[in-house]
Amino acid sequence: MPPLPTPEFDSLRLRTSGGSVPLGYAREPGRIYLVARSRAAEWPIDLLRTGAARLDLPDGAVTGRPDLVTDPGERERVLGLFRDRYGRDAFARWYDRPARVIRVTLGPVGPGADAGSPAYYAWLQSEFDNVADDYDRHITGNRINRLLRDRSLAILRTRFAGARRLLEVGCGSGMETLPLLELGHEVTAVDISARMLATVRRKAEAADVGSRLTTRELAARDLARLRETDGPGSFDAAYSTYGALNCEPDLGPVAGALADLLRPGAPFVTAVYNRWCLFELAGYSLRIRPGRAFGRARNPVPVGASRFCVDVYAHSVGDFERLLSPRFELERLEAVPVVLPPSDLVGYADRFDRHFDRLAGWDARLGRVWPFNRLGDHFLMTWVRRR
Repeated sequence: MPPLPTPEFDSLRLRTSGGSVPLGYAREPGRIYLVARSRAAEWPIDLLRTGAARLDLPDGAVTGRPDLVTDPGERERVLGLFRDRYGRDAFARWYDRPARVIRVTLGPVGPGADAGSPAYYAWLQSEFDNVADDYDRHITGNRINRLLRDRSLAILRTRFAGARRLLEVGCGSGMETLPLLELGHEVTAVDISARMLATVRRKAEAADVGSRLTTRELAARDLARLRETDGPGSFDAAYSTYGALNCEPDLGPVAGALADLLRPGAPFVTAVYNRWCLFELAGYSLRIRPGRAFGRARNPVPVGASRFCVDVYAHSVGDFERLLSPRFELERLEAVPVVLPPSDLVGYADRFDRHFDRLAGWDARLGRVWPFNRLGDHFLMTWVRRR
């Protein structure tokens, strides 16, 4: 959110690690509400990660525990408080279509969202709940995101032919779930977000394929729980693309659970946010912005260098080879994309609108050639469970 227009604007100040931030607010007994206009704003992430809000109000300082308001009805009610407080014109300028609505429950603050802690996973769940209703537009409205899905779906359709039971880790809104259900596969879709799972179920029922879908609300790290309900070796194939694995601070438990849940010879397809992205390394180096050129080298990837606006853990191809090779054999590796820009820099691709399909074809061919297959925005791997 840009700075508030005048010192007289009725606001509070949020204390963050980078200084204080002036913000408009609404208030109810025991609660303060804040609104973030942009998903790229850093103060909401700082607030939610630390799990503590320190606010300087006109009538004194208060502390409280922040959390996201994700229920659509509650969001609208809270936004109504802002509309009543600041008037329709100011509301339209500052608060219409916000990225986040944050509730601060006044009182003692809890533990922060340290990597791997219960608070961390609660934060992740709320962030993905928050974008579930708009997630399809985020994907389909960006030609690079569509390209990513087209590349992975092409492999999934071909490689999973003949497989009956599929395990999907991090299904999101079902961009890959639905096409595979429609091909006749049975899919157990796992996601940390209850609202994402509800979206997938609605889509499956509407497409008359709901009988082949099972959903489980689990973080990727908790896959081992499926051993109890489904049994070892119960899946014919598995996949996890563009998200869930990059939100896990420790992938060891995920790799072990996958190996146990897949039958010998079963394929596992994954697309992972890459630590070394050629487009960013070259482009930002030429602009003398080394912090962005090497922004993925530090985990978690700092907000601003990560398009996801949550903690994200970038990995190299070598990381995954060391992680999976004891129980899986690598069958295929490609970069997705390699010379086309990442999705958050799609404006560069839009400049070549008339030639995009041709560029995408060149990108696909180059992305399968060493060393470029290790230097994409994501790397797309197909593994086979060792016998």
